[in-house]
Amino acid sequence: MTAFSLFPHARLPSLLAAFLAAGTTLLAPPAFAQALSEDDFLSDLPVVVSATRLRQSLADTPASMTVIDREMIRDSGAWDVADLFRLVPGMYVAYNVDKEVVPGHVVSYHGMADPYAKRMQILIDGRSVYTPLFGGPIWSNIPLALDDIERVEVVRGPNAASYGANSFLGVINIITRDPADVQGKLVSLSGGTPGVDATLRYGGRAGAMDYRTTLQLRDDAGYTRDGEGRYNDEDVHARSDDKRIANLSFRGDYRVNGIDELQLQFGYSGGSRQTGDYPNTNPRRDKDVGSMFALARWQRDLGADSQFSLRAYYNRDRLSEDLSQLVSPWFPVTIGGNSFLLPLGVPTPFTQALSHVAERTDVEAQHSFWAGESLRLVWGGSLRLDRVRSTLYLGSEDFKSFNQQSVFANAEWRPLAALVFNFGTMLEHNSFVGTNASPRASVNYHLTPTQTLRATLSRAWRNPVSYEQKGNSRWLFPAVLPPAFTTNAYQYLYGQNNLRPERIDSRELGYLLELPRGGSLDLKYSYDTLSDLIEMYAFDCCGTAIPGTVRTFGNRSDASIHSFEAQWQQQFDEATRIHFGWSATHIVRDSGSVPASAAYAYDRTASRHSQNMLLSRQLSPAWRASLGVYRVGSLQANSGDSLPAYMRWDVRVARQFKWHEGDGELALVVQDIGDTQYREFYADNVLGRRSFLNLRLAF
Repeated sequence: MTAFSLFPHARLPSLLAAFLAAGTTLLAPPAFAQALSEDDFLSDLPVVVSATRLRQSLADTPASMTVIDREMIRDSGAWDVADLFRLVPGMYVAYNVDKEVVPGHVVSYHGMADPYAKRMQILIDGRSVYTPLFGGPIWSNIPLALDDIERVEVVRGPNAASYGANSFLGVINIITRDPADVQGKLVSLSGGTPGVDATLRYGGRAGAMDYRTTLQLRDDAGYTRDGEGRYNDEDVHARSDDKRIANLSFRGDYRVNGIDELQLQFGYSGGSRQTGDYPNTNPRRDKDVGSMFALARWQRDLGADSQFSLRAYYNRDRLSEDLSQLVSPWFPVTIGGNSFLLPLGVPTPFTQALSHVAERTDVEAQHSFWAGESLRLVWGGSLRLDRVRSTLYLGSEDFKSFNQQSVFANAEWRPLAALVFNFGTMLEHNSFVGTNASPRASVNYHLTPTQTLRATLSRAWRNPVSYEQKGNSRWLFPAVLPPAFTTNAYQYLYGQNNLRPERIDSRELGYLLELPRGGSLDLKYSYDTLSDLIEMYAFDCCGTAIPGTVRTFGNRSDASIHSFEAQWQQQFDEATRIHFGWSATHIVRDSGSVPASAAYAYDRTASRHSQNMLLSRQLSPAWRASLGVYRVGSLQANSGDSLPAYMRWDVRVARQFKWHEGDGELALVVQDIGDTQYREFYADNVLGRRSFLNLRLAF
């Protein structure tokens, strides 16, 4: 077998053949689980909005994209939202990476993964859920249920021209369901190895407003396999990562008149989760988490594919925990060549429960219109205020602010029927790094009505987050020593406030082949150069008694990423559908960079070869089944452990039925049916076979 082999399993061809032959007829399933209509079978490529903010066919976008629709979400058997991104070529997903401050999953593209996933932009209905204190989203604490997702559009590459800094390696835009499409009640109950979940949704209409309200209660068991013992000569321990989360969300769409529409959204997620991995130096404890948001969007239809919109939103994320057990009351010192442990007691600020708060307020205006028969434009601007507070990491109970102003414009120009140009840029000014521009230019040439070549050049930035730029963690031990030993301050973290933004320059070549029944084959090669990568390192400062133990951040490395990806989606007939992805990624750290530490071995942060497949079939009028296969090569994420390759097989079998109130479905999902007990991110994170039942009732 070569490294490029798809799924190294001798029985795979026979298993797939048996699966495809398992059914020959298709009748209409219940309303909430309908297969594609005949119009969808014969439709063109999907229309997307996330690449340029303009509605475009995939053949006209300046970037390769993956679209995960409701049917794929259902057939994947995903337990939570992050699971969906295992279907994206080049994407790495790790479940419950919570040894760091921010609790949640890691979703990263083209390697460079770390516990905070700072180089991905995550949007929900255009609202960023990027946390400005540490970076990245808190996936497990976003008030969003799988049942409320209409589709997910993933831009596989930099997209700062449309969504600004931190749209660095890629953009995930989650688009939720229109309330008009979910009228009535939905009850979804799940239980099994991963935990227990209850989701209740009600969609209704009040005058000119369609609305939906969703309540989700989840008791998640996290990594349920025991990692006790030794792995690669290191101790590993059973994870303490259960979580109990309650989510509440609301969306209302109000039709003011024939041209104006107002959308209102709000949501709250709160609960507690375990963290730590006793018996090592990270004791087990509970962490209190909470997130909330509110959004208002007004849109006016100006006719002829022209709209003006004004949007404002507010996010607030909060983490609270007692860390007094985390710091030893014994302080090591060396005097005259002799080492001693001095009884200093528990230092401030660990003497009280600590909280970390991040707030974001954003206002944006956008106008899209035709500027001629062959030119479409979208332009706008935004104002943003981030406020963060962390006594532990920012050295104060006061909020620290980050201000940003931006203007953007994207243009689609079609001088010939077969030729499409996309030009765009985002100009941003912020209080950390000043002013930067993120330009992009691309050309799409339609060789034939079904074949397109694409070439794209772009630049994007990642701004340092508050923890990196202004971190200040100083521990003050109680004065319990004789006067000769009154130095009782320990500086753990000190941000030097001198960071430059990280920069990526991307070149991309693509080929898209449109296939019958809305299918497509997408091939992509990209070469990206990354500059001024921000890394943590130890240095001497601040009068600390222990040289070389103060942590800070600096622009210390450059790197390059070579990647080739293939994505194939096909509806074979009215009953069978396949999604397949393959990625080969190679990262090289520039030889002129600061000498690499084990934590920043970038060449190991991406799997050299990874594959995914989702095959689904309507077996009979009432039965539906799907098979998911995911293979990830060996890697070592930043701050993670060196882990071997793994391959995981998932199966979902569903029985659809009618009942006197409406439609129903009972599904069995088995993840990792081979019980391979593979590991994600850390050696402690052991996932084996997991199974759960899901009952859905729509009425």
